[in-house]
Formats: sequence, C-alpha cells, structure tokens
Amino acid sequence: MRLSRRKRVVTVALLFAAVSVFRSRRQAFLISSFLGPDYKRYKEIKNVPAVNSSAGTSKAGAISRKITVGDAVEMQETLDRHPETNVVNQDNNHEKSDNDNNNNQQQSNEPYVLLHIGPHKTGTTTLQNFLVSAHSKDLPFLKADNLVIPSEEDLPGTFHKMPMLNFAHCMLKNYKKDGGQLNVGMCNRIRKTFPPFLEKSYNASKNVIIVAEDLDRPTVDFDRIRYYLKPYTRIKIVATYRRLHDWLLSFYNQIIDLYMGKYASGEEEYPSFVEWVQQQYEDFHSRHTVELIKRYKQNGFLEVGVVNIHDETTTLMQNFFCNHVPNAKETCLVIRNGMWNTTKSNVGGSHEYERLIIKARYQGKFKYPMDKKGAEKLSRKLVKIMNKAQRGLVDHLGLQCLPDDLALELMKTEMKHEREFFPEWYEMRGGDIGLKIDFEKVSRTKLCSLNVDKILDIGIL
Repeated sequence: MRLSRRKRVVTVALLFAAVSVFRSRRQAFLISSFLGPDYKRYKEIKNVPAVNSSAGTSKAGAISRKITVGDAVEMQETLDRHPETNVVNQDNNHEKSDNDNNNNQQQSNEPYVLLHIGPHKTGTTTLQNFLVSAHSKDLPFLKADNLVIPSEEDLPGTFHKMPMLNFAHCMLKNYKKDGGQLNVGMCNRIRKTFPPFLEKSYNASKNVIIVAEDLDRPTVDFDRIRYYLKPYTRIKIVATYRRLHDWLLSFYNQIIDLYMGKYASGEEEYPSFVEWVQQQYEDFHSRHTVELIKRYKQNGFLEVGVVNIHDETTTLMQNFFCNHVPNAKETCLVIRNGMWNTTKSNVGGSHEYERLIIKARYQGKFKYPMDKKGAEKLSRKLVKIMNKAQRGLVDHLGLQCLPDDLALELMKTEMKHEREFFPEWYEMRGGDIGLKIDFEKVSRTKLCSLNVDKILDIGIL
C-alpha cells in the first residue's frame, strides 16, 4: 500500500529528526566520556543546556546544539581557565621551559616527527604498548590529534611486534657490527617501504611518533636519521629522565636477567652490582638521559624535551602526551581521565640471592646441575631461610656498598641534572638537602650487594 505524498514527506522529516536527536545524544556521550566529571563543571561555567533526551519535542526546541570534537577542546581550555573548579587541572607541571617551547611550536603548522629516544629502562615499553594498541584498534583520539605511528609494513624487520625498533637499529652506523639486529640488506628494504608512509603522512599533515629506546646508542648516525625521515624537516626529540643511581641499578638487573643462563652455567663470571658499576660507570654514564640529550643537541636536533619520571604530580603517560607531544589534546584528555589502562610494562627486579646460589654451586655446596630456572627456584627458598632462621644475618655480615668517592659523584651529578632541567620541582622536593637525604637512604641499602663470600663462609648453605 503506497503512502500519500504528504505522509511520505512527514515520515522523512520525522526520520531526519530522529537521526539528529541520536547524533546529538551520541556526541554528548562521547564528549562527556572524554571529560568525565569535568563535563558537569564545564556546563555550570558556561551555562550549557543539557542535550534533550526526549523523542517527542516541539519544532522550535526539538534538538539542542550539537557537541563536536572541537567543542571538547574548547571545554578543556575553559576548565583550564577556571582552576578553582577543575580538579584535573591540578597536575602542577613544573617544567616551564619545556612548556614554553611546546606552546611556541603549537603555532607552527609544520607537521613533525617526534622521536622518543629512551634511554632504556625509562618507561619506553609503556609508551610503545599504548601507541601500538591504540593504533591497531584504530581509536579516534590519535586521529583527532593527527598522530600516526608506522606499522610493520612500513618498518619491516626483526622486531615484528614493535616495528619502531627496526627504525632505531637501522640508524646504527655499522648496523650489526655495532650490536644492531638488522643488517644492511634488511635496512635497504626499509628504505623502500618507509618513504611512501612518510610522504603520505606529510602530505596529509600527520604527525609521526616513533618510540625506540635503541636510539640511545652512542653509534647512532644522526645524518641517517634526517635522511630516513624526509620529507619531514621538523624533528622533536624527547627523552625520559631517571635518577642516575636508580637507572644504573635497573639497567644492571636487566642485564643480569638477560645473561642469567650464562652465569648459571659458569660461562661468564657473575658480577655484583657494586663490581659492575665500578667497571661500567663511564660507559653507561655516557648513555644516561642528560648526556643523550646533549649529544642530540650537538648534532643539530635543537627541539628537545625531557620527561621527569619522578614527578609524583603526574604519570609518565600524562606527562609525555600532555606536555611534550605538540597539539595532542584529545590523547591527553583520554589519559588524564583514566580512560586507558596500561597493564604491561618492563619491570626488573633484584637478583642478589640468585648470585649467592650460583656462587655456592661452584664452590661445591651442592652438586646437581644449575640453570636459570633452578637458580631462581633456589633463590626463593633462600629468601625464606634468610627471613626466618637467619634474621639479621645480612646486617651482621655487612654489605658491600659503592666506594664513597663514586657515591658522592653520583649524588652531585643528580643534583646538577635536576637543578638544570627541573628547577621548580627540585626545590619543591627540598633541593640539595632533599636529594641528599633520599640518596643517603639508598646508598647503604639498594646500592649495595650481598657479601656472598662471608655468607658462604659461615655455612648457611
């Protein structure tokens, strides 16, 4: 049965009205999800009417004004201008110099490549997992901020799950000879697949993010970086700061974890943390954040930012995306409002009792074969023994700690770093006195190693 012309017109009009109501309600839901509880405060500040939820309304006031993504940005800016009503705004960023540079760059329409250069053990795994997951799920906030990351098709190579690392390993001057995982032929393949991605992204005014901690290596070829990133000319460098003593300890634990099999089998001598620092300090100090930033600046990369991993007023993710990624407002909102859960990270741990077990094995304290799993299992049992039957044993025998001159150098270096890069945050934490108190606590605990020879001499095993 055919409808009359008038009924068809009325039906079409009602359908359009229903679709408009649905779109308005959906957009309001999306924006309120981005802003969370701040959406209510924004409406109170601006006196914005609620989106009409009723289906049957009059012609004049049927549909409230639509809320767009652009409105979300305006909302956040309004909240930032009213800190007394904005709880989220109390993040207290203490890096004004970086923010000033960031704000200046926001005036530029030139698309950029942001390279997070690590170093290792400063949270790069967290950033990588976030970017790869959000990109693979095609989530809208990266698109809204014009952010893209290269896929495995763009950067093919050894690292399948984290193709951004393939880029870093092709930046080593002598490739595999410098400890890289990609040879010349593999990098030549990238020279064919990567340029189309960059050209397409550049022509669409997209901003590219690459997080690759292996860009911290001393043999990185800076001219090659510029060559590979053409046609982009604006390259922003970001690194994460972790206190030198804390970073060295974390790096040591990762190395021990990687080589535990060789230590357990006796292929290599198992160094204590104190021994390792004394042997490797100069080499690893040159790879620390501050030295790394200096090296990039000296080679012409002048737009740099440093993320403070110790800033308790924010998180690593929020600090990075809200303060160091230009114009990443939507991504910043998602992270600020806790809409993203980071569940995977690369956290190391102490291996001191495993070192004791392995030393005991090669002193003939027990005869069965030793491997990595065996050392880990026995070390867990030993922890229980030490905690119960031998309480206070470590204090009695003493620990082997860093020599006073090396400990003093570490502390003075950290003071210098934090005065230069985070002066306001540093003063709020008590300045030199505050850092000295913190450092003295760890210098006699975390920065020490078990005296395994004394422990074995008393016959605990």
